[in-house]
Amino acid sequence: MNKLSKTLLITFLGLFSINPSYAFDVFSLESDTTNNVLKVYGVDLITKEKKFLTEKNLGGANPSSAGRNSYVNPNSGELVIITSESGQEAYNWRTNTWRTIDESLFPSSPHILQMPSANGNGSSEVISIGENSFKLQETSTEMKIWATDSNGRIAPINITNGSKLLIDGRDIEQSINNVGALSAALTGLPTVPTETNLACGLGTGTHGGDFAFSGGCASKVNEKLSINYAASMTIPGQDYAGDFEDTFSARAGFVWKLGKSLKSTQISLKDKKIIHEKISILEKDNESLKAKNDEIISQNKKLLAKLNNLESIASKFQSSSKIISISSKE
Repeated sequence: MNKLSKTLLITFLGLFSINPSYAFDVFSLESDTTNNVLKVYGVDLITKEKKFLTEKNLGGANPSSAGRNSYVNPNSGELVIITSESGQEAYNWRTNTWRTIDESLFPSSPHILQMPSANGNGSSEVISIGENSFKLQETSTEMKIWATDSNGRIAPINITNGSKLLIDGRDIEQSINNVGALSAALTGLPTVPTETNLACGLGTGTHGGDFAFSGGCASKVNEKLSINYAASMTIPGQDYAGDFEDTFSARAGFVWKLGKSLKSTQISLKDKKIIHEKISILEKDNESLKAKNDEIISQNKKLLAKLNNLESIASKFQSSSKIISISSKE
């Protein structure tokens, strides 16, 4: 008998409790092209034991092609052989029986690695892949994913070799960097105006190699209330960035002063201008007073000179013993 023997590792089964006579790790498929049958074996990868399970006559289907187009039903654990575009044969290794199914809605299923379920419903059971296990558990409300190392300790799941972790088409790492860049850009904008009723500005920020730009204003409504509003956006053209709202951020807020208002010790530009004007006026007045003072000093000098002259004349009269008498009669 001529045989075209090919071994196909379909799925791991040794992790589940099954009949001891069917204890194996993987399916091994061998195609007998002479008799047009596909033989199914169970293989124990540790003991290297290979046990014949069943064989199936596929009619007109090529057993080699059917063997390659095989997968395992994730719920029932059946080995499914695709014999045609709309025909499939399912082998139940628990009952050692075959059944014909029609699953034309899944033409790409041979390319999907699917894990069987020991209880047949795919619920609540933990499925492990490898010694350093990647864990999967489906519950009634969620799908749990975690990892353990060879000693059973919790291990990190590391996405490497340039692969990106996406959620709804968004790159998680890039989204984190974008949030950092958007927040950094917003911090460069005014929140309370000073020395004016309105202040606006532009800002930029970066995080993890991603950049964002921002713009916003702060407005002083009165002495107690100020409002501010701003928005930031990442640089367009990022891969896996998601929709517009995933690359845009905005904020708005207000500042309400409570308690007694404390006057600032700093002098505003307006007050400085008034003070300079008053100082200029005082300097002009000082110059005018100085000029008047100089004029008074000059006049005093003239009066002092005249007084000295009169004293000189009086002294001359006294020295000549002449007495001038002035009398008045009523």
